[in-house]
Formats: sequence, structure tokens, C-alpha cells
Amino acid sequence: MANEPINTPVQTEYAEHLAAALAANQAEQAALTARLDKLQGEEKWLTAALTDTPRAATEPPPAPAQPARSTPPAGEGTDAAAVPLPRMEKPANGAAPTRKATTAARASDKKTTAKRTAEVPAKKTSAVKKTAAKKTAAAGAKETAQSQPTLAELLSAILSKLPGEPKKASEIQSELEAAHPDRATSVQTIRNALQRLVEKGRLERDNRQGMVLYTWPAPEATPPPSAEPKAEELTPAPV
Repeated sequence: MANEPINTPVQTEYAEHLAAALAANQAEQAALTARLDKLQGEEKWLTAALTDTPRAATEPPPAPAQPARSTPPAGEGTDAAAVPLPRMEKPANGAAPTRKATTAARASDKKTTAKRTAEVPAKKTSAVKKTAAKKTAAAGAKETAQSQPTLAELLSAILSKLPGEPKKASEIQSELEAAHPDRATSVQTIRNALQRLVEKGRLERDNRQGMVLYTWPAPEATPPPSAEPKAEELTPAPV
């Protein structure tokens, strides 16, 4: 039926393991009960011996109670079972408890430990690869930034095309976006870069009717050479 639980191999092994633990517990209880009965019989004989010494001397004492068998040695190794096991003593009927569930649990623990051990180097390798990829990307971005011209160089190239023509910061921003869309920035950033050029003396700044204008200096006109007297004028006239 659809509602019946599906028993997987792990669940089956776990159920067998619990059944073995229950059987061992019941066997130990039976052994302790038998020992308790013998101790109680010995207690009655001793009590009677104290009250009626002559009679007790003629009766044989009961057989001494045998101590319960010690817990069998656990298997070597550090593998722990999924559920702690009680002492696995031999039942009173002489049948030895099964070890199948314990063996299966230990095998499952070994597989889990091996899987975790294999996952640790894989995680370390993945972390190293991610760190190397980040460093490579950062180095590439830095190299790309160094190979590109600065904002000041781009603004200088735009203004130097028309020396002597004043322009507003918004006009310069529009020309920058048209020529270099990937380097588009705010007007305030443009103003800051232009102001640094003004401070370096590479650009002129003028305030006209509340508007700040920036002008690339026009080259100074070279004065024409002075007229030199011709050789004929320098020759003295004959007397």
C-alpha cells in the first residue's frame, strides 16, 4: 500500500541492532534474577543458622551463587555504534547474542568517516581555487585601470581640441559621455577634476554672470620678426 513505510537497508540494520540489544538486556536480566534467587536462598540458610545453630550444622549449606559473566571484550578500533550497546552477556539458555547489527553499524561508521576525510581536502582545494581566482581578477582589474587614461587626461584632450573656447562643466560632461561612454561620471566629479587642472596651471577658470567656465589656454601668438634694412639701404651713396 502507498501508506506503508519503505524499509531501507540502513533501517533494517538499525532494527536488527535494536533487537540484538533488547535480547542481550533480557538475557542479562534473567541471569541476574537467577543469581538473586540463589543469594536469597543463601540468606535464608544463614538466618536459620544464626537462630538454630545445632540444626544448621547438620544441613548442608546451599551452593554458592555464581557471579554473572563479565561483558565480552569490545571490538578493536575507535568506531562507535549508532546506539550504545548494553553488556553482551550470554543468555541463560546458552544462545549467544547476534553480532550482525554491531558489525553493520561499524561498517556504516567507517564509510561515513572515510567520506568526511575525503571531503576535507576537496573543500580546501576549492577554497584555494576561489582565493586564486579573486587575486587574478583583482590583478587584472588593476592592470586594466593602469592602462586606461585618467579622467584628467580625457578632459584635457577634450578641451585642447578648441583652445580659447570657454565651456561649462555640464557641456564637458556631455562631450565626455559621447566620446567615452564607459567613463561617464557625475558633474561634480568633472568639476573636481577640472579644478585640479586649474590649480596645476593647465586650465583657466572664469566666472561670468554666475556661471563657471573652463578654458584651455590658447597658444601665444609669436611676434613677427622685426624688419631688417636691406643691403642697398645700408650702402652709402657715392659723393
